[in-house]
Amino acid sequence: MMYVLQVRPGYEEAAVRLIADKGYTAMCPTEEIYIRSQGQWHKRLKLVFTQYIFVECELTDESYYNIRSVFGVVRFLGFGSPEPLKADEQEYIRLLWNKGKPIEASKIYTTLSGDKMVLSGILREYRDNIVSLDLRQRRAKVSVTLLGKPYTITFPVISI
Repeated sequence: MMYVLQVRPGYEEAAVRLIADKGYTAMCPTEEIYIRSQGQWHKRLKLVFTQYIFVECELTDESYYNIRSVFGVVRFLGFGSPEPLKADEQEYIRLLWNKGKPIEASKIYTTLSGDKMVLSGILREYRDNIVSLDLRQRRAKVSVTLLGKPYTITFPVISI
């Protein structure tokens, strides 16, 4: 089962390492985004979910207190008690985690009629959930649900 943990700001990656050292699978999805600075585009790494990490484990009293005792962990998310993510939400997170590698920009092609086609990248998996696509800012916003709440995630895109 996969659970969501809230962590202190800036401690996401450290908490993932410490939880992994205890023998649990912990995930903190990252992405390569493009930032325009001094007239040029630069790649930067950014967390997909700030202040949240994801842990796969069978939750027992022992594992709960082992994970909860990690410095930076604030709490497990859930309604009163830790609540696991649904199967489709777990697939979202595994896809976003990308086996520990940052998500690269999806390639977008604009046809002569102005239609936009997603050629490659993670956006192909979310093409039905696209909320907005801004090629000038090199960003696409996608809607997903986690623990029953809707979230908007921003993905990097490149126009080719």
